[in-house]
Amino acid sequence: IEALRQDILRISPAAESLLPQLDSFEELRVAEYFDVSMPRWHAPGIVAIGDAAHATSPQLGQGANLALIDAKVLADCLRGDPNVEGAIRRYSILRTDHLDYYQFATRLLTPFFQSNFAPLGLLRDWAMPVALKVPYAEREMIRTMSGTKTGYFSGDLFDGVNPQ
Repeated sequence: IEALRQDILRISPAAESLLPQLDSFEELRVAEYFDVSMPRWHAPGIVAIGDAAHATSPQLGQGANLALIDAKVLADCLRGDPNVEGAIRRYSILRTDHLDYYQFATRLLTPFFQSNFAPLGLLRDWAMPVALKVPYAEREMIRTMSGTKTGYFSGDLFDGVNPQ
C-alpha cells in the first residue's frame, strides 16, 4: 500500500492530505462503466429517462443534462397530448437525434478516457488542445459539453428556438 501511496503522490501531489486514510487495498473500489442503450425507452404505461435509458460515460458529464431534458420533453409531450401512449411515442421521436449523438459520442470517446492503452491517452492529450484552436471543432466541442448537440456534424438543441 505504501508503494501505491507513493505512486499517487508522484502523479498528484495535491492528494497528499488524503493518503493517510488509505490503509489497505480492500478500501479501494474499481470503477466500471457500462454502455446502456435501450432499443425502446417506453412500454405501455412506463418511460425510462436519464441514465436508466441511455447512460453515458462520465467524461462527457451529460447524465444530469440529458435526464433534465428528457423530463422537460416528456412533460411537454404529456401536456400536449391527452393520449398518454401517443405522447410517449412522440417523446421517443423527439429525443432520438439528440440521444443518438450522445450515445455515439460516449462510445467513441470512452476508450480515450478510460483505457489502459496509453497511446490513446497520449493521442487525446495531444488532439484536444489542437482541436480547440479550430473554430468549427471548438464550437462543436462546446455544444457537446453543454449538452445541446443534436447531430454528428452540426445541430444544436436550441437551433430555431426563440428565447422569448
